[in-house]
Amino acid sequence: MTGNFSLFQHPLYKRVHAWSKLQCIDNVISKPQPNNGLLYCTPRHDHFMGCWNFTLAGSRAYLPCPELPGFAPENFAYFDCLSNGSWYVHPSTGKEYANYLGCRNYQRVLKETEDHFLHVYVSIAGFSISLLLLIAALVIFFSFRQLNCDRVAVHKNLFLSYVITDLFNVIYLSVVCLSESVLMQNPLWCQVLHIITQYAVVSNFAWMFCEGLFLHTLVMNALKPGNYVIVACFIIGWVVPLVLTAAYAGIRATLSDNIQFCWLYESSLQWITFAPVVLSMMVNVIFLINIMRLLITKLRQLPEATQTRKAVRATGILIPLLGLQFLLFIKRPNDKESTLYDVYTYAVSVVVSLQGAFVSILYCFCNGEVLTLLQRRWYQHRVSLPGKRKRAQSCSGSTMYTFIDPMSQGNSNML
Repeated sequence: MTGNFSLFQHPLYKRVHAWSKLQCIDNVISKPQPNNGLLYCTPRHDHFMGCWNFTLAGSRAYLPCPELPGFAPENFAYFDCLSNGSWYVHPSTGKEYANYLGCRNYQRVLKETEDHFLHVYVSIAGFSISLLLLIAALVIFFSFRQLNCDRVAVHKNLFLSYVITDLFNVIYLSVVCLSESVLMQNPLWCQVLHIITQYAVVSNFAWMFCEGLFLHTLVMNALKPGNYVIVACFIIGWVVPLVLTAAYAGIRATLSDNIQFCWLYESSLQWITFAPVVLSMMVNVIFLINIMRLLITKLRQLPEATQTRKAVRATGILIPLLGLQFLLFIKRPNDKESTLYDVYTYAVSVVVSLQGAFVSILYCFCNGEVLTLLQRRWYQHRVSLPGKRKRAQSCSGSTMYTFIDPMSQGNSNML
């Protein structure tokens, strides 16, 4: 964490503290004292937002530790009610003193901080690698007019959604998650940054769904899909996520307990955007099963070993394109102290952050059509250098090279 930031002087903490005090007044302080003839210490609300109820004289009251930076919420603070019906007063300050020392689990806080930072650094590194590869892939796609077809148009939009997602994730993780002062100050710009990042993520998954929709339509019709499919993909990929994110942001912004700390912490309201994402992934599973069924039918004319190998390879290539590997991470381990939880956290960080890199490598840098075009461009560049004899035939027909969609030809090698 950064800076010598005073938690109790921060305006946000003051607002939360004031809200906590009002709750304590309504639920505890305003209530009448037990009428049983016994002596009680009267209720108190302290600077750590602890709300102490009526406590029998000569006894000790306990409260769970507050969820504040540097505190361990599973521990307990205590407040001693003296035999004369007054709360314990610290001798050095002369003020009532509730003991929160047991709440400060420094060793655990240090470990959690280090683990959190390492997890964030892994994510930033992965998103940065993906971002560079995706930009390079988009430059290639836009540089060759031979690649201008509907299939690559869907790829371009998917890659663009990855670029936006990776860029804003890098910014959000770097500027917000690694800065305690920003989290505590909770400025408007960091809340807007969270909303934009949410939109980018939902749009990214929407374009994964569009990849499945387009490919399934292509395979089922065995013909070039009409423009209506491309239009539908644009609406699903860019407009629908905007509507979902706007609904999520509008509702969450009205709840004061959901807009603290730059909206960093998870909220049940995120299911407004997550539920359609999970649904789209399930539909993509159905698309994949149907595509593989039709592909295997076409491959039955090949020897069985070759047939199986091609089918497995095609399935493996389609899984990252459709984002189906994320289905493995829907359920998160509950025990945060377990090794399984750490493994899960880092696995998610690596897979999510490098997803764009995987897709760009498979569908651009390892694509036979793209490699052929790059080789031709490189050859043309070499023969155009001074001292090299230009050969007209080397350029002959290069502008006639077209991108043939592999699925339309029933060729699983080009998936």
